[in-house]
Amino acid sequence: MKYLFFTTLVLSSFQLFAQCDGRYEDEIFSEVSKTIIEYTDVYDWSAFDTGLEMDVYQAVGDTATNRPLIVFAHGGAYVAGNKNNPAMISLCEAFARRGYVTASIQYRLTSSANLISPNASSIFTQTVLNSVSDMKAAVRYFRKDVEENNNFFGINPDLIFAGGYSAGAVTSAHLSMIDEDQVPDVFQSFFEEAGGIEGNSGNPGYSSEVSGAILLAGAINTTDYIDVDDVPIVSVHAVDDNTVNYECANALGNSNLPYLCGSGEIHETLENLGLVNELYTFQSGGHTAPILNLDNIVVPFISEFLYNLICVTTSVKEAPKNNFNIYPNPCQNVLNIESVDTDNDEVIVSNLVGQVLMQLELARGTNKVSVSHLKKGAYLITTNKPNSNKQLFVKN
Repeated sequence: MKYLFFTTLVLSSFQLFAQCDGRYEDEIFSEVSKTIIEYTDVYDWSAFDTGLEMDVYQAVGDTATNRPLIVFAHGGAYVAGNKNNPAMISLCEAFARRGYVTASIQYRLTSSANLISPNASSIFTQTVLNSVSDMKAAVRYFRKDVEENNNFFGINPDLIFAGGYSAGAVTSAHLSMIDEDQVPDVFQSFFEEAGGIEGNSGNPGYSSEVSGAILLAGAINTTDYIDVDDVPIVSVHAVDDNTVNYECANALGNSNLPYLCGSGEIHETLENLGLVNELYTFQSGGHTAPILNLDNIVVPFISEFLYNLICVTTSVKEAPKNNFNIYPNPCQNVLNIESVDTDNDEVIVSNLVGQVLMQLELARGTNKVSVSHLKKGAYLITTNKPNSNKQLFVKN
């Protein structure tokens, strides 16, 4: 399912390219508006605040109607914080000024007293999965709005990203990486309590899949959840983070709390699988390093990653000359490359972040190229000929 959704992301990027000129990389709007939405009434945020709300941000004067959406979740160790978290506001506004639609969500928390409970690990495991259920309901809300409310927010329902800081990044990591068939027996009861893999927080009947995740000091319970069909991940983390460890450790250094693997371990696993991802590592600064460096480091780093994912690989549409054809697309083991020009062009196959994976000579006519060794995913192919077009193919 996640692989198919990433394929949709790539194909949607081609449709988006006409909008990408000047968008999504730098701030192009000066003012941002905020709309408060109750995205579900299934659960209450507190006894004094019914339902779960989110603040939706978009640039004033932006008339685009097919914009990527980023749903952010705040930090606070699952015992504190809300959608008005200053870091979330800064992130939402920064990306809205770049042409995205963004949202900061409230999600269910637990009592701070549970931090010292002898059952803390179970309580917080359940709270994490409850928050995933809530975030999925928020994602589904937007797709429901597209279908039932004429896309009020002007989003592209095939380009939705999940993101957050600290606890919110842990939520986003679990949302984006776990498939139903990956739930181990030891966690099955927690998932059942949270409503299963899709959760029970509302807006049923719509997909909660995302196109990628943005993790600021984030982590996942185990890297066993990561597999070859995972979506792109961009992470920012400090090596001296003692709250959410850069590698693997119990949260807050407390042996009673869940064991989590941070961005360093996530990045290594993704790299070994050949998956699209980027990691920015702070050598100092602790847990707050990502949010204390939002404007000068974090937002530009994330922006470049998303821009490359959404826009740069689609710029091939501007190439003036189509000097080779490829088929079938998608393919499984053999890709046919048909030269319509001359002999001895060099074929270059790369992933979506520019890493060259294959190089071979192309003869005139049809060339059968084995791609059986490539992992499932999307790739770019071009030749060394001036003005050669780049083409995208999908290995399934």
